[in-house]
Amino acid sequence: MKTLKNVMLVLVMSLAIVSCKKDDDGGDDPQGGTGTLTANVGGASYSATFGITAQLSGSGASQALAISGGTADSENLQMIIQGFDGEGTYDLSFVNIGTYTILTDINDPMSAIIYSTVGDAQSVNGEVNVSSFDGNIAKGTFEFTAINLDDASDIKEVTNGEFNIEVTNQ
Repeated sequence: MKTLKNVMLVLVMSLAIVSCKKDDDGGDDPQGGTGTLTANVGGASYSATFGITAQLSGSGASQALAISGGTADSENLQMIIQGFDGEGTYDLSFVNIGTYTILTDINDPMSAIIYSTVGDAQSVNGEVNVSSFDGNIAKGTFEFTAINLDDASDIKEVTNGEFNIEVTNQ
């Protein structure tokens, strides 16, 4: 069942091509230096220490920005913005996705617990504010409510998120 949910999550992220972008400039830049991804997850401090990436793929309406970073405690935060077109505020929901994943057993990839903003097509469960984007560096803030894909009563609040990451093009 977990494998099916993981496959479905990847499929949804890959097939979504419509953006949910609000009309604004994305707010102020975060204070962290380049190569940082931080947040509070469930009230605990989160600071990515490896795999910190921002990847831009596609072009035009199908352009996507994926921001990701992991910790030594086998945790990962990721946000994927479909229809990315620079600075602005993007809703996280079914189309633009925020996830928090943790491996409960580092030796067993099937022990992953995935929390996601994926809900019904009408639910908005957070946002990413891209405050600056020059094609090389993406800076901004984020927050979202993530629901355990195996137990809808298990929720993680991701708050005070900030990123300042060099962008690579695929």
